[in-house]
Amino acid sequence: MTARKDKYAAKAMNVFRQYGLNISIDEIAEKSAVTKKTLYNHFESKEGLLKYCLRTFLHDLEKKIAIMYSEEVDAIEGFISGIYGMGEVFHSLSPVFFDDLRKMFPELSGSQHKAGFGSFLEGMKRNLEKGKTEKLYRQDINVELISRFFISSLVRFFISSVLTRSEYSARDYFRSIIDYHLHAVVTPKGRRLLEKENETQNILRNNE
Repeated sequence: MTARKDKYAAKAMNVFRQYGLNISIDEIAEKSAVTKKTLYNHFESKEGLLKYCLRTFLHDLEKKIAIMYSEEVDAIEGFISGIYGMGEVFHSLSPVFFDDLRKMFPELSGSQHKAGFGSFLEGMKRNLEKGKTEKLYRQDINVELISRFFISSLVRFFISSVLTRSEYSARDYFRSIIDYHLHAVVTPKGRRLLEKENETQNILRNNE
């Protein structure tokens, strides 16, 4: 049951991403190649379907964030992987999706934003603490302050100037913001590791 529900939600989410939320359940069914009856058998309403889609979206986002403090990688590699992963998730959503969610479902938008911000904040703080423990980040950084500043500036600028106006490509934006942040917090040891990581990334980009 859950597997099928997830499959139908994924199809509906693709429709929401492309066409926004000002779309009827009939149109969702038609565009996702699922019958209206099937959707109502699994979701009580269009809003119920959207809520389920957003929970799934948030779960995917949390998995991307978790790499930031994973014991399998150092803090620098974890930060780079986590931010790029989050960027891919956010970039999959269209400007009309964000706009419709904010206008049509303000309470749902607010609760999802709060949950997403909380997960990102926790991941960011754990990454900074991990980097300090590994001697890759400076010991004097204010973890709470830097975490909140970075998240607020990243998300707001991305939505206002990257996603909605396309002034910068998403890939270039996240590459620049990652480089800016890490150079501000790394120790000499961390800088050497960051330079090696940047060399690896350059090689991968040249081979694409």
